[in-house]
This record gives sequence, structure tokens and C-alpha cells, in this order.
Amino acid sequence: MSHPIKQIVLIETLPGRAEEQVQAFAWLAPQVRAEAGCLSYQLHRVSGQENSFVLTETWASAAALAAHDASEHMQDAAPWLASFRAGPARVLTLGEMHPAPLTPPVSHRSPLPYLGAALLLGLILAALMTGWWPAIQLCLAGFGILALTRYILTTVKRRGSMPY
Repeated sequence: MSHPIKQIVLIETLPGRAEEQVQAFAWLAPQVRAEAGCLSYQLHRVSGQENSFVLTETWASAAALAAHDASEHMQDAAPWLASFRAGPARVLTLGEMHPAPLTPPVSHRSPLPYLGAALLLGLILAALMTGWWPAIQLCLAGFGILALTRYILTTVKRRGSMPY
């Protein structure tokens, strides 16, 4: 299977001849864009550098790019392009990168839920030792609320809805 070919072409014109590059692109662009396999063809002027241009182009395949280079209009335009350029264009072919899938960062869990659980457990044990039953019920209810809140926050975070 053929992958698209992406190129960046760095162009420098002779001083005072930048508009000729713009005119050449205006003349060539419709012809190039009509070629089989041309996915994009765009000229950009480098900000702050009157004589510097970047041409970006994407071709469906290496064969389409080769056909473009050999096309009659490109062959006919070559002497004209050389007449106002400071030198040959520098062509950079971009390679595809397939980054590794994103893995979630290792989370450093906050000690607060564990401290809260330890505090509640300590209160329950203290209430058991003193025989104060209402305090035990209160601690168990607090522990249940803490566990439910942690479960909800963990679920929401796992789904990507929380910013932390």
C-alpha cells in the first residue's frame, strides 16, 4: 500500500524578484492541482523575509510525484523558475511518524483518602472500646460517604471528564 508523499520545498528568489515567484505559482498551481494524484499544492511566503518562500505539496504516491516532476508544464517552467531564483530549491521529503500510543502517566495517589480512612477506622475502634454506639454508626456512615465519593471521582477521572 502506497502512502502519500509530503514535501516541503524551500525557495529563495533573487533580491527584488519575489513577485515573479508569486506569478509563477499562480500560473503553475491550477495545472499542478489538476494532475492525477495531487492532494495539495500551496505556496507560502516566509514572514519577514521578502525573498523566501515555502511550497508545501502532498502527492497520493511516489508514482504521482514522479509524473508531476516529468510533466510538460514543469519541464517547460524550469528555465523560467531558474531565472529569478537565487539557487536551486531545497526539497525536504517528510517521513510518516507513528508515535506510540499514549499511556496515562503514573498517578501518584494523594494520601488524603488513606488518611481519612485511617482516621475513621481509628474513631470506630475508639468508639468500640468506650462503648459509644452512636459514634460507631456516625463513623461508618462517614466511611461509606468517603468510599462512595472516591469511587465517583475515580470513575469520572478515568472517563476523562476531570482536569486533574
